Amino acid sequence: MIMINQPFHGQLGELLCEKLTQPLGHVACFTIFSAFAKNSGVLRLKPALEQFKNAGGYITAFIGVDAHGTSYEAVLNMFELCDELYIVHSESPASTFHSKIYELTNDGDTWIAVGSNNLTGGGLWTNYESAVCFEDGRECEDCVRKVAELSLKYSDAAYPCSRQITSRDDIEELLAEDYLRTEMRIQMETRRDTIRAAEQRTRRNLFGTHAGIYLPRIERIDQQHPVGTVVHGDQNQEEVRAVHEITDTNTSERMWFEMRESTGGSRNILDLSKLGTIVAGTPHGTRYETNDPEFMLGGIAFFDVDPENTDAEKSITVNYDGIDYVDCTIKFPTGDHSNGSWRIQLKGQSEAGVKIHRVGGVEWLRHKILIFEKIRTDYYALSVLDEAQVDNLIGQSTVVATNGSSPASKKYGLL
Repeated sequence: MIMINQPFHGQLGELLCEKLTQPLGHVACFTIFSAFAKNSGVLRLKPALEQFKNAGGYITAFIGVDAHGTSYEAVLNMFELCDELYIVHSESPASTFHSKIYELTNDGDTWIAVGSNNLTGGGLWTNYESAVCFEDGRECEDCVRKVAELSLKYSDAAYPCSRQITSRDDIEELLAEDYLRTEMRIQMETRRDTIRAAEQRTRRNLFGTHAGIYLPRIERIDQQHPVGTVVHGDQNQEEVRAVHEITDTNTSERMWFEMRESTGGSRNILDLSKLGTIVAGTPHGTRYETNDPEFMLGGIAFFDVDPENTDAEKSITVNYDGIDYVDCTIKFPTGDHSNGSWRIQLKGQSEAGVKIHRVGGVEWLRHKILIFEKIRTDYYALSVLDEAQVDNLIGQSTVVATNGSSPASKKYGLL
């Protein structure tokens, strides 16, 4: 038996990835009980879960939806990953489904983690959490038996507080009835409530902040000695130097972009500037900071591409509504197709052969706002909002800029 006090003694998410990618025997099962699930946790576990499943493993998950702690997108992704998926919820306000258990069986050997870790980026990587891990089921035969009993209870069709998800229509019903909310709605409402609470708070801070509890981030560099590339924006702008080097990162970030009319025959081109003119907030302390306070790095840097390396081309996978769309291309066009700006061609295709720019109908991305969440440098979760939400996004952003020098240019922002 070991105990993980996250983040001091490792991260449960890393341990789960390690366990799931070990060689499997003839019968292997992974069972999850989690009160909350978000894309930040699900998509970071996804490669390990896929490897486990492709090797013959069987995945079952029991997920809660209390307090809107589970997102619509996370459930969509779990539905694609799991062999069996159940939603557990009691209509009694006095009862909350709050279990966090991860059990892996492999040819009779059982490993169990029981603790406070939800299926979220925070729960598995960045929060203060504790979990007891039994490396051998014989250490805790009572735990093994009771986890099996719990699985039988929640998977029993006669049990009124659990529902098996058998189709995407089941998930749409949960969204329509407000058991689930989208990731962006949850984030925007949480941010709004946090701002209101901060405005009303009068107490003094009696506690400090523990450094180092986050997914990998860029260390602060002295602005007087920037080390990043020199970036040239509009021809009328002086050269600007990035404070930080632009390198591949798996930093957890969200950035939004206005599409407006878009370009391309299918209206599926998202323009990404080299530099942005700041209109609100500050990039100070972020990897988008430059040595000129009027400018920040453009949206291309969010995708870990050096703005000046215009010969570069990068392919990314975009996860939208639980489906991966492979080979969305980032490039700097030349010749007749050049407008002096980087772009993403949102032309990625799912395993079923569906193109992402056709998911919502013809030209469905026009007049939308695209919000990308970085999972890995080559893998992003996408949310889509109507352009009428732009003011809400501006209010929740650390920094907002325009692609060009004109205030009327397309905006983008770091959430």
